[in-house]
Parts: sequence; structure tokens; C-alpha cells
Amino acid sequence: MSVFHNILVAVDGSPASLHALKESFGLAGGTLAAIFVAPASGPEPGLGARPAAYWLDVQTKALAAAAELARAAGVPLKTIAAQGEAHEGIVAAAEEEVSDLIVVGLKGRDLPPAALMGSTTARVIGFSPRNVLIVPESAGIGFKRLLLPTDGSRYSHQATEEALRICRVSGGELVVLSVLDAPPGFVQEAPEVAKDWLDTLQELTARVQRRAESQGIRCQTAVLSGSAYRIIVEQARKVGASLIVMGSHGRTGIKRLLMGSVTERVVGYAPCPVLVVKRKK
Repeated sequence: MSVFHNILVAVDGSPASLHALKESFGLAGGTLAAIFVAPASGPEPGLGARPAAYWLDVQTKALAAAAELARAAGVPLKTIAAQGEAHEGIVAAAEEEVSDLIVVGLKGRDLPPAALMGSTTARVIGFSPRNVLIVPESAGIGFKRLLLPTDGSRYSHQATEEALRICRVSGGELVVLSVLDAPPGFVQEAPEVAKDWLDTLQELTARVQRRAESQGIRCQTAVLSGSAYRIIVEQARKVGASLIVMGSHGRTGIKRLLMGSVTERVVGYAPCPVLVVKRKK
């Protein structure tokens, strides 16, 4: 059984986007599509002052490269050429294709996290009601071991449901992590308050573990204190996570993503793909 049904991959001809596309081969049980949204007119941020004809040529070449990769792999691929704002075109196409997943590639690691993610990716995550999978150029997509950071919010609840579903389908293991995101010295300065919070997080992770094990999913938990994004990234490396599954703050998430949120930083520094799960209404 496939983990996902219809998948839309955003491509721009870059090695990162084509890597994400190749990693998506075999994941879709239904339709796999690749989209390139060319600027309709005038320059776009980060793209330079190029005429529309230039971007249409880039679009044609990028989609041809995507089609050739799929042909060589024997994978059916639908290519979509659109014009306008990149994130708007991707979000609209995902709705039209009834995609349950949008996949985007993440470029190299020599930039700060906000630049790593890119404004288009941040806006897709912020405005699309579909789940978004961000794939680093140096990592593959796998489901052997999922890391699930959770804080008990309604946003992380949806991520928990998706992580459990993926584990059931793929046979993967689950690592549930909760972080007391406190400033340095907090645990020492307010030990009773910290203990109450840590006890709450222990029970939270234990509840998820009980649910997972009742479904035949191997599961372990961890509760730690410190900088949330740093601990999530460190734990992903420590446990050898194939995938990090995180919740988002719905369609208003764009504001948080552009202001240094935990999700943005995890995406920027994670050693593996990150699945951002959107809350269903």
C-alpha cells in the first residue's frame, strides 16, 4: 500500500527540486505531478529582472528534465505549466489535482534557515491546506523511523494522527518527543514549576506511545528541556530519523514561519525530510 495517493512536486530545474522529484517516485498510489510556476510578468524576489519569455523557456526545460527523469524510471508523471505567483500556483494546482501531499526540495546548507526554506516554500506551507514535505538535497525519503515532536496542541494532534497512519502503512517505528522550551537556568531556578511541566509532557508522550503500541507500532519516547528546534534536530540525528512529522498553525502559519518559528528552524537544519501537517477543519 502506498503511503500517499496524489502527490504534487514543485520543480524549478534546480538539482534540489529534481532530487525531491526522484525521491517521490514510488510514493504515490494515484497521480504524481510536477509543476513549474513561471512569473507572469516582471521580476520576482530573488529571480532578477528577466522577461516573461525567459522564464517560460526555463519552465519548458525544467518540466522536460522532470519528464525525462520519470520516463527513465518508468514512472508516470503529469507535468503542469502555470504562470503567476509561485506559491499561489502551487497551492491552486494541489487543490485541482486533489493532492494529499505537496513536495518541495531544499537547497544546500550554507544559508540561514529562513533563506534555506525560501519564501515560496514558506508561503506554500502557510497558505496551503495540504500537507507539505520538504526534502533536503542531501537526504532521501524514508519511513523506517519517524520523529514526532508534540506539545499536545490541536496542531500537533493532527501531526500525531498522520505519523500513526504513516507508521501503520509503512511499518515504521515512532519516536515521540516533547520539549520544555525554557530559557537557560529555568529548571534550576524554578524546579517545582519545571517538574510539573515535565510531568505533563511525560504523560503526553506516554499517551501517544500507548496509542501507537495498541496499533502494533514500535514506539519510544523522550522528554527534554532546552531550545526546542535544537533538541528536535539533535534528536533526529541521534535516533537516525528518516522523517520528522510536525504540525503547523493552519493558514496563519505563514506569519510564524517568517518570524523564526520552531518549524522554520527545524526545516532549515534537519538532517532528514520534514513533513508539515496541516490541521483539518
